[in-house]
Amino acid sequence: MSKVPLRARRSDFLCLLIPALFVGGAVAQTAPAVRSETIADRVAASPIVNLPVDRGAYILGTGDQVTVRVFGADDMPERPTEVGPDGKINLPMVGKVQAAGIPVRTLEANLTTRYSTYFKDPQVSVNVTDYRSEPVTVVGSVSNPSVIQLHGPTRVMQVISMAGGLRPEAGDRIMITRPLSPDKSSAPAADPNDPNAKFYVKEVDLQKIIDGSDPSANVMVQANDVITVPRARMVYVVGDVIRPGGYVLDGHNSSLSVLQAIALAGGINKTAAKSKTRILHATAGGDRVESMLDLGKIMGSKSPDVPLHADDILFVPNSAAKNAGIRALEIGLNVGTGIAVFR
Repeated sequence: MSKVPLRARRSDFLCLLIPALFVGGAVAQTAPAVRSETIADRVAASPIVNLPVDRGAYILGTGDQVTVRVFGADDMPERPTEVGPDGKINLPMVGKVQAAGIPVRTLEANLTTRYSTYFKDPQVSVNVTDYRSEPVTVVGSVSNPSVIQLHGPTRVMQVISMAGGLRPEAGDRIMITRPLSPDKSSAPAADPNDPNAKFYVKEVDLQKIIDGSDPSANVMVQANDVITVPRARMVYVVGDVIRPGGYVLDGHNSSLSVLQAIALAGGINKTAAKSKTRILHATAGGDRVESMLDLGKIMGSKSPDVPLHADDILFVPNSAAKNAGIRALEIGLNVGTGIAVFR
């Protein structure tokens, strides 16, 4: 049998290898990227349900301006009246009446009683013409954390929009911290910095608003509310993967499987040591507990998939021997190409 020259064998090998490498590279580059959809994406894509606003439930505050109309009393001027620093408005015939800290509907009922002394079955309406007493603080994972001055009855999703919307790392819960008056009623405290004031926290489930299962979750905000948007809980994929990073969990109690996490990370590299993959579990004390798994067996359906929970780290190590082999192949390819071109 005749011997094939070394140069010819090398050239034939390169002719077969180079197209294969190009085809493999093209497949890798054209594969669709898997992206984790965040709660911010769903909020942006979904028409948020806005329930009708009950303006009669608006709680008046110092600085608001109201116009009081008594039907049938044509000689009474209908001009805006400001709620003074003492929380009262000054009206013809009835004098000063408490307005701050009570809903518009309650003020109408109180004025109806007052004007009953002068008119038979008076019909009283109160219209807020200028809102000046509704600062709301928005903090956390929003684009523009700030203090927002509301202009009338407003729902929580409108406030989030006014703060620039949710950031990608935002969680699917919103916390509303609301000051209560010292008598523990539902009315806000006159001074939110009062150490005697009481507070309560309400949790808003964004998912219920988005999917329409509970539109009433889009609650009304009140003066001096603090709206906090916490960061989402995440799992982390690091090591020899295409896109290492943190990936958002959908919901406080949800989990992400190892295969799902690997898919979100774009898959593993050729040099990954699949059999030496590890999960670092977070503990209540702040330490981490390590567990081993064989990613190759999971990917080959020979072992069950494993759930990852909030703050878990999935680590896919690099195989030094495999990396050295691929590097040697690259060097050989470069040398062979040089001989073929420059002979």
